[in-house]
Amino acid sequence: MTPRMLPTLSLLLLFPAQSLAADLRPYREITGPAVRLSDLFDDLGATPDRELGAAPAPGTQITVQSPQLAAIARDFNVDWRPRSGAERAVLARGGITLPYDRILDAVRGALANAGAPADADVTLAGFDNPVLPSGSHPTAAAGGIAYDPAAGNFTATLTITGDGMPPLTAHIAGHAYAMADVAVLLHHLRPGSVLSAQDVRTSRLHAILLHGNIPLPPGDAPGMQLRHDLAPGQPLTRADVVKPTLVARNANVRLLLTNAGITLGGTGIAIDEGGLGDHIRVQNPSSRAVLVGEITGADEVRLAPGNTPLQVAQQ
Repeated sequence: MTPRMLPTLSLLLLFPAQSLAADLRPYREITGPAVRLSDLFDDLGATPDRELGAAPAPGTQITVQSPQLAAIARDFNVDWRPRSGAERAVLARGGITLPYDRILDAVRGALANAGAPADADVTLAGFDNPVLPSGSHPTAAAGGIAYDPAAGNFTATLTITGDGMPPLTAHIAGHAYAMADVAVLLHHLRPGSVLSAQDVRTSRLHAILLHGNIPLPPGDAPGMQLRHDLAPGQPLTRADVVKPTLVARNANVRLLLTNAGITLGGTGIAIDEGGLGDHIRVQNPSSRAVLVGEITGADEVRLAPGNTPLQVAQQ
C-alpha cells in the first residue's frame, strides 16, 4: 500500500457504503386486480415486493399522498423518504366497456327463445354499462327471461365474463316491442279518397301502437280507398281502408270468359258489390244461372273456365 492511498482509505472508513435509495413512481398504470409495492417504488433492492391491497376499479385512479407514501415505505423497510411533503403517486387502472349493441344482441337472442319477435326493438331500462378491466375481452349472456308479450316488458339476468376478471351478474329489465312496416299518410285526405303511392311513406313502428289492428303494408296502399278522415302522420291499418267499389249491387256488368286463348264476352247482373280482385256472384239474365267471377275493372267480371253455376233461378 502506497502512502498516496491512505487518505482514500480513511474516507471509506469514515463513510461506509450505502445501498441505493428507492425512487418514487409518480404515475403507474395498474394491469392487475392488486396494488404492489413495486407500483409505488422503483429500485426496491433487497426489499421484497409485497401486495398492498386492491387496485382501483377499472377506468378509475387513486392518488397516494406523501404521508401515506412515507408510512408505506417505513412499514415495508423501503429506503425512501419524502423531501418536500408534496410528493404523490397516481395509480390508474385502464378500463373498457362492452359495446351496448353486443349486450342487446345477447338479450335479443334470449328473448327470441322466449317467444319475442327476432327483430323486436329492445331497450334496457336504467342500465349502466359496467367498466371492465382492459384486455378482458368480455362477452355477455342473458338468461332467466320473463317476457310479457302483451305489454312488451321483460326481466332477465345478464352475465358478463372476461379474461382475468370475476363474472359480473346484473338483474335487468326493459321492453321488447314487435315492429311493423306500415304505410303512413303524408297529408290530409278526405274519406272516400283513393290512395296513390305519393300519398304514403313507409314507417317502421312499434306494432303495439296499432292497438291490435292489422297494419297496411305500404305496397298495398295504392288503389285503396279511405273509410274515414285521417290526419297526416297517421299509420294506416286494414280497418282504415277498403277497396274502391268497381261493381255495384244490381249493376249490369260485362262478363269475360277466356278459354284456349279465346276471350268471349257477355252481360250479367251483379248480385254482390265489390272492388278490384273481389269475387262476386253474377247472374246470367238469359239462363238465370248464378256464377262466381273476379272483378277485373269497373263493371267488369272475369269468369273462370269450367265455372259451374251455383243455382238456377226458378222460372
